[in-house]
Amino acid sequence: QASLLKNDETKALTPASLQKELNNLLKFNPDFAEAHYLSYLNSLRVQDVFSSTHSLLHYFDRLILTGAENKSNGDEGYGRSLRYAALNLAALHCRFGHYQQAELALQEAIRIAQESNDHVCLQHCLSWLYILEQKIFDSCVLLEHSVNKSLHFGLP
Repeated sequence: QASLLKNDETKALTPASLQKELNNLLKFNPDFAEAHYLSYLNSLRVQDVFSSTHSLLHYFDRLILTGAENKSNGDEGYGRSLRYAALNLAALHCRFGHYQQAELALQEAIRIAQESNDHVCLQHCLSWLYILEQKIFDSCVLLEHSVNKSLHFGLP
């Protein structure tokens, strides 16, 4: 369903039926992180800010609690999930036009990424900072800096 939502939403279950299936899954296994992520995607589809925020936070909480993150990468434990949770929360708020909340979440993601010396996350933060600044101001300096740093780290 996640792949269908990403590639061809018309082939995915309707938002209501998908959420019903997800609720059934989560009733029996509330720690199923991927179901929370799919619920997040489904809530985004119907522009439900409360449910999408709720599901996104539960996804990262469950990812940390179950230790699934440590299996998928070699980084330093739950720190990676925390910085990407803050980054995704910033993107979510920006998508819904909550620019002040997006800026606060982005500042938190930047702080955690700097502490962890995670240049990839910092570049993603810089890209979102540029998007956020575009919504508020008009700044080409951030874009130039982002492109130069992305090239330096081999990021697209």
